[in-house]
Amino acid sequence: MAVLVIAGSGRGAGKTAVGCALIAALPELSWMAVKVSPHEHDTGRGLWEDLDFHSEKDTGRYLAAGTRRAFLISGVEDSQVAELLLEARGRSSQCDALLVESNRVAAGVVVNLGEPAVSIAVLAGAEAEWKDSLWESAGMADALVLANGVSQEELTSPFVQKPVFGLAAGQWSVPELVRFVRARLLPIKA
Repeated sequence: MAVLVIAGSGRGAGKTAVGCALIAALPELSWMAVKVSPHEHDTGRGLWEDLDFHSEKDTGRYLAAGTRRAFLISGVEDSQVAELLLEARGRSSQCDALLVESNRVAAGVVVNLGEPAVSIAVLAGAEAEWKDSLWESAGMADALVLANGVSQEELTSPFVQKPVFGLAAGQWSVPELVRFVRARLLPIKA
């Protein structure tokens, strides 16, 4: 299974929008998406699957973008997340790609030996307002996506020396980002 992990600077940064754009741009993969949230949602604690393509929830947005399965992991301790991700993977045998939206999960937690993986961080807003969990996971990101006016000149360690893809207002993907992710997830086809 190919694995894409998307972290972000905070609520509204564009993690889900970038994920949806990449799913739509890579239809050759049969996607499943898992959003991991530390907060309990109205679906309760633990693992929940969304089946509503018209839902306004992030999981519904992933379904509308082209995923076969969409799950939410919410309100659980970090130690439980890996186990629930494995459970979601077990329910999605028809999928060959996994998107995980989370600052709390490193690709290495969900990648099996030999599986291709890529991790990106979506950065938006003022650096002083970025989540602590982003700073903790930033060193693991393979590339950065700059949204909502964040410029490369503003970046400090641990964000320097990484491939950077800038997005114009209202744009959630660029061809260069799609090529980068495709090359990492489908190295033979790229």
